[in-house]
Amino acid sequence: MVDRSVVREVRDIVFERGHVSKSDIVETYRLTEDKYVQLQEQILADRSIRKGPRKSGGFVLQEERQRIPEKLSNEIPLLRTQWEKQAVERLTELLTGDALNTLIGDLRFAVRDLRRRETHIDSTTKMDLAIALVLQHGPDLFCDHDIRKRVGAACKVDAPERWHPGKGAAVEFVAQTGFPRELAGIPTPDSLPDYEYLEGRFDLRPLEDFQKEVKAQLDNVLESRGDRAIVTLPTGAGKTRVAVESIRDLLTGRYDVTGRVANQAVVLWLAHTEELCEQAHTCFRQVWTNSENVCPLLLIRFWGHYTRDMVKHGGVVEVIPSYPTVLISTPHRIVNLLDSRVEGGESVIEGLRKSLGVLLIDEAHRAAAPSYRRILRDLLPSEHPVSVAGLTATPFRMEYDNEDPEEGTRDLKEIFERLIEPITTLGNNPRERLERLQEKEILARPDWKTIRTHIIVHLPDVWREGFVGEEEMERVDRGMALATDKTQRRLVILEHLLPLAREQANSILYFGPSVRDAEHMAFLLRRKHIPAAVVTGSTRDVTRRQLVAEFKQGKIRVLCNCEVLTTGFDAPRVTHIVVARPTVSGVLYEQMVGRGLRGPRFGGTESCVILNCQDDFRGRFPPLGYESWRSVWMASPTREVVTM
Repeated sequence: MVDRSVVREVRDIVFERGHVSKSDIVETYRLTEDKYVQLQEQILADRSIRKGPRKSGGFVLQEERQRIPEKLSNEIPLLRTQWEKQAVERLTELLTGDALNTLIGDLRFAVRDLRRRETHIDSTTKMDLAIALVLQHGPDLFCDHDIRKRVGAACKVDAPERWHPGKGAAVEFVAQTGFPRELAGIPTPDSLPDYEYLEGRFDLRPLEDFQKEVKAQLDNVLESRGDRAIVTLPTGAGKTRVAVESIRDLLTGRYDVTGRVANQAVVLWLAHTEELCEQAHTCFRQVWTNSENVCPLLLIRFWGHYTRDMVKHGGVVEVIPSYPTVLISTPHRIVNLLDSRVEGGESVIEGLRKSLGVLLIDEAHRAAAPSYRRILRDLLPSEHPVSVAGLTATPFRMEYDNEDPEEGTRDLKEIFERLIEPITTLGNNPRERLERLQEKEILARPDWKTIRTHIIVHLPDVWREGFVGEEEMERVDRGMALATDKTQRRLVILEHLLPLAREQANSILYFGPSVRDAEHMAFLLRRKHIPAAVVTGSTRDVTRRQLVAEFKQGKIRVLCNCEVLTTGFDAPRVTHIVVARPTVSGVLYEQMVGRGLRGPRFGGTESCVILNCQDDFRGRFPPLGYESWRSVWMASPTREVVTM
């Protein structure tokens, strides 16, 4: 028979989420087909649970059809803007309880559970559901096709098949249906130029001593045509600025006032997300437009929707070999060129092979991935050497491998050959180095605390199954996310979070185990009158930028997410990081924590409280990210944890 703890946990997940797929169950608990059949028999003994749909399998909660009242006398207001209030009132007026229940998705189970805890009534109200729907989608409510279709039908208005936020059809639709103008959405701003020519003006503020030390080493790597190294500085210590200044000096040295350019005056800057690409582009603009006596620069956006038409931009492509150029791209775009998937892309590859002098990889702990290896193998020319540099706060990978925890990091060492660190200015001991940066107020001092959730989670003993690789660890992370996405856990965390969130001076970044958890936590906070919001992978870029801006301004006190704000996110004055996402990845953990460790000298805070959410995991598997920091490059710093 299947272990009773597994049966109990799967049943809890069904009641918590309303459904769970067969693949999630089998992957999380490592069940054979026979074991799954046994589990199915035990779970379906509960008549409130039925089999899931044919495609996904698993289990679905059999919900009782109930009359959903408009509202209850003790309704709790939790809306912070007038347009939110108007939207809730209009949704409650137009749509049935069943319609709202369907549109809200999994969040309805949390809403119902909260109502039951507060009133001892096993029901929700239409206003509950409408509030949750508005908080879930924000100004992008009508980006959801089903929502605008149901609203259109209720108002006898044709809903636009395609939604273009802020445009005429969207504005007309919200006007015809009686919703506030804000729900027409934030229009996408005019597209930024694909490429820019930059010229210098005046001096920048000097680099710090430790940055100068790292830059001097990186200068040597870039000048030594074919040399390789990886630069490591903590998150918030200015790695990008150092690299851009090194590139500025290199390209300026390969250019003279007559306009002649030495060979290899092209830099390819790779970053795995569009946010990181834009962040690098901004840094190049700042450095070039605030520097004297530098060469002009052709700065090319080569990610997302930028510079897609190689034929249209043929003139710019032709200029690349004869002009100081920085091409900022995602690895995916370059691989597409190598695979001849883009018309006219061959000329770009040919131009790069002729003139490429530097390949720089941001978040370089990812450089052993297949896409980067393909670029290193097939793009770099055989006729002349190209310098390769990487930037990362975490120069290690696969540190959780039980057979050889250093193998993944040796892969990085094979690619980059050596590590660049500020040893002379900051010392060789990683702990002392961090303390010196904290003393200089470049990094914030972390104040480590623990929230004990008292949630018991049973997971299979993956170490007994032999070699534990990257895919296996990703499955472990997904299993932990599924098992910790619970209302009871969120309420425990909420209890610790509320006193902090009520302080107006605090700025709190919350990392949840899942998108669903992040949405629910934002909902819980808003119910307690805390200005909170959620950002997910499906949040429109322009909406995300607005929410981040409001977070920086203090209008939003708690910003919830799952993983989208681990990189490419810059809000220096974060006072608290809540790590509610369990992970075995030291890299991911350090990225989450690093969002709060920028010090006063770099626009941040003197200290940042790191709240680690500690569950009771049963079973033997690699240590969680906050319990381990292992690497070939550096010794392990100790961390002091204070239990709340």
